[in-house]
This record gives sequence, structure tokens and C-alpha cells, in this order.
Amino acid sequence: MIELARMVPVDDIRVVAVREALEPFAWRSFTAVSLCRRAVAALNGAGASAGQSDSSQSLPEECVEALVVHMSGCRWRSLTVVGLSRQLVGAAVEWQREQAWFDIQLGLLLDSAT
Repeated sequence: MIELARMVPVDDIRVVAVREALEPFAWRSFTAVSLCRRAVAALNGAGASAGQSDSSQSLPEECVEALVVHMSGCRWRSLTVVGLSRQLVGAAVEWQREQAWFDIQLGLLLDSAT
């Protein structure tokens, strides 16, 4: 579970991508699930436009679920679109870090079991 999302700079390409994905819509009327799906799709698109053509860099459905949990503890409808975008990107980055750490720990555990 994401405990504290890191705040990402406003001009970060991922924040811009999420903002651009949400801004044209009445995003405050979205459910948390649809909001997070749109954010993850924008983040995956931002990675592709930044030259990360490797599909392993794409955020999976698990990330959507983690963002929904994170946003349930936040009054996200009261945020500006920029503030919300920063929250979503920060939470996604933190989720990726937690997943990477889990993978390292699992690898060490499996190595020690052999």
C-alpha cells in the first residue's frame, strides 16, 4: 500500500500527460476507478512518447488498483487538476518503487532457499 506519494514537479512530462488527459473532462464527476485508469493510460502514453518503447515499462492493472486505494484516502475532488495530476503521478512512482523493492526481496528469498 502506498503510504505517502512523493510530490512530482509540475513540469514533469508525466504530470503534464495526466493533466492533459483529465483537463478537457469533468473529471470531478469520474469514479476513482475511471480517474485512475485514465491516469495510468496517460502515464503509459507519456512513457512511450519519452522513448520508452519497452512494454515492460507500462503500468499494469495492479497500479490502477493501488492508485484507487491511494485516492480513497484523499479528497481528490477538491484538488486542482495540476494538484491531482501530481498526486497520481507521485503515487504511481511510489507504487513502482514498492514493486521493485518487493521483487528484490523475493529474489533474495528465492536465492537463499536454494
